[in-house]
Amino acid sequence: MNRNIKIFCLGGLGLLLSGCIASERDMGTLKLQLKELNDTIAVMQVNQAELASKMEELNQNLSVSNENLSQLDAQIFNLSAKLDDINVAVKSGQNGAENTGEQKVLLPSDIFNEAKNHLNKQAYDLAVTGFKLYIEQYPEGENIEQAYIYMGDAYFAQEQAKPAAIAYATVLQKFPESKIIPTARLKYARSIIPLGKTEEAKRYFSSVVQDFGSSPEARLAKEELAKLK
Repeated sequence: MNRNIKIFCLGGLGLLLSGCIASERDMGTLKLQLKELNDTIAVMQVNQAELASKMEELNQNLSVSNENLSQLDAQIFNLSAKLDDINVAVKSGQNGAENTGEQKVLLPSDIFNEAKNHLNKQAYDLAVTGFKLYIEQYPEGENIEQAYIYMGDAYFAQEQAKPAAIAYATVLQKFPESKIIPTARLKYARSIIPLGKTEEAKRYFSSVVQDFGSSPEARLAKEELAKLK
């Protein structure tokens, strides 16, 4: 009888210990799962913060883009208004001539001189527009070479070095025998310095000194070379 009781007690104790061991294993597993869950949540929080930062950056970029587009629209509007002013002025001149019984013809020199007046008044956009019109309408005109030079001057005055350089280079390419080649070389060299082409600029300055040593442009080229040393 006592032996059976002992066996029963030992069996009960074994089941109890087995239950405790199982509970501890489950608790360990649960803790591991909780840790993994916490790690996952932490990663998600980091990703969410990065996403929020990127969204804010995107919104800022979109805001800048919209502002740039607005500025571009304003510039286009202003340029269109200026072109309208030119057209109105031309038509007014023609109408005035018609009222007096004379047919007013807009001469190439009229367009050139009007553009030159705008350049002198520092109305550079209008000057560029006028010289472009002259170049397009009268590519063989008497003042075509000077029109390119003045158009380059208008661009350069607005710190638009690249189109200025193109205008000056056009004279060098199309009119290599022109009397204003010294001026074109000098101004081309000046215009490419802001573009980072210092060595090329030096070569053009030197060519002015070498090929046109007695010209006023040669003296200016020497001054420019001294600045670059």
